[in-house]
Amino acid sequence: RSPTTALQRRLTALDLTLIGVGASVGAGIFVITGVAAQPCGPAVCFSFLLAGISSIFSALCYAELSARIPVSGSVYLYAFVAFGEFVALLIGLNVLVDYHVGAALNIASCALYLQKTLLLMFPHIWLPSTQVISILLVLLLTCILSFGVESGLKRVNGLLVFGKVGIVLLVIIVGCTKVDPANLSPVFPHGVGPVLSMSAICSFSFIGFGTITNAAEECIDPHRDLPIAITVSLLICALLYIAFSIVLVGIIPYYEIQQAAPAEDAFGPHYANIPWALMMVNWGAVIGLFTTLITGLYSQARIYLAMARDDLFFHLFEHVSPTFGTPIYAQWLCSLIAALLACVQVEELSNFLSIGVLLSYTVVCAGVLVLRTDQSETAAWWSAVVTLAAVAASLCSSYISSENYLAIVGTSVFGVIALLCWCPFFLLKYSRPSTFACPGCPSIPLLGLTINGYLLSQCHWQAWLRLALTSLIILGAYAIRVRHAMKTAGSQRNLNVSLAMQ
Repeated sequence: RSPTTALQRRLTALDLTLIGVGASVGAGIFVITGVAAQPCGPAVCFSFLLAGISSIFSALCYAELSARIPVSGSVYLYAFVAFGEFVALLIGLNVLVDYHVGAALNIASCALYLQKTLLLMFPHIWLPSTQVISILLVLLLTCILSFGVESGLKRVNGLLVFGKVGIVLLVIIVGCTKVDPANLSPVFPHGVGPVLSMSAICSFSFIGFGTITNAAEECIDPHRDLPIAITVSLLICALLYIAFSIVLVGIIPYYEIQQAAPAEDAFGPHYANIPWALMMVNWGAVIGLFTTLITGLYSQARIYLAMARDDLFFHLFEHVSPTFGTPIYAQWLCSLIAALLACVQVEELSNFLSIGVLLSYTVVCAGVLVLRTDQSETAAWWSAVVTLAAVAASLCSSYISSENYLAIVGTSVFGVIALLCWCPFFLLKYSRPSTFACPGCPSIPLLGLTINGYLLSQCHWQAWLRLALTSLIILGAYAIRVRHAMKTAGSQRNLNVSLAMQ
């Protein structure tokens, strides 16, 4: 590529791992553990274990495609190679919708946590409103990401992730001294059902490995470092979530956990009563949200960069600063969108999230199957059928009761269909890439497709509505683009014919 559109390779395996941990372990570790612990009890650790295991299937598929296609763009680029331009645009823009809304929510939360923590430390200090703090945070983040990967993302994210993980480990170690063994029994107070259902919610705690692949073009040795970083970051996050969840239910009886602020209750005066640990939890939440924002805004800019390179977005955003080596216009665009959304009430949009990211995981798993076999169309169609059957079976299972026999029948039928749709994949022949290869193909990608189908069924109905509306808008815009391209080509052809006749 030309110097004005090429990124520089400066990131190591450690840097990529820290990006993954920074994207996954945010303030949610202090909140989602409480949400999952209330219905599960001490068995909440098994929910996080199952979530980590289910995530590894998609992570291994990401690792293969990122090693085979070490260019910025992540799932957008993989979809382009495996399924073509329209599917790539559809997936890329839906992922960006999730990223933009998620970034706005995180900025608002980070501003609120920062304001609350500073007021706890300095009760009489004057602070601006959370909207002003949000805008200042966006400006700070944009400057960090615009001033180069080496001096910006690499150093700042690395230091903050080490600090964040240190805080979480310190809280876990101190919390262990306040654990009451009686709170850890019985392990399964409400049976296995809540553990399985909560594993779907816990799976959203491990989405950081997708962020790593956006750094493929800036990685020194992508064929080796990307698979290592994806798997190691997922393992670190799973261990942190499991350990913290055990400590939380050990300090507070699971039926007394407040979902809004479980960690604050655990170290507050009613239970552990460790004020400095409570302060560390607040600072851990601030730092966690900040690193999530750094890695999220970084990823968004790289997707816009990839789209601009493919003539699917304005060419201005494919420009890479020769001084800093970053897509500076794309970066400022992402920050502007985040700042605008953070200044309005976006809490109501939280139900719209996750469906775009889960859809991207599904496309990546299917992409491995499509790119490995010489019958790509067959693999693509059967991948869609497997996913839809898994979604239908899971939806039916949510209505199962002793009186609803239709739900039982529907779950059984669609479950059998999903499993039977695995059979054609074992009749296909698969090649093995010279770079990292997802083991157990086609079984691992098929497990990823099936699990992602289950997780998609757990998304809120508003998320499905959002997906349908945005997809229709993208389809209409793409149809206009194709029509314009055909008219341009037709005009050029008529001109060529006229010139030839003269």
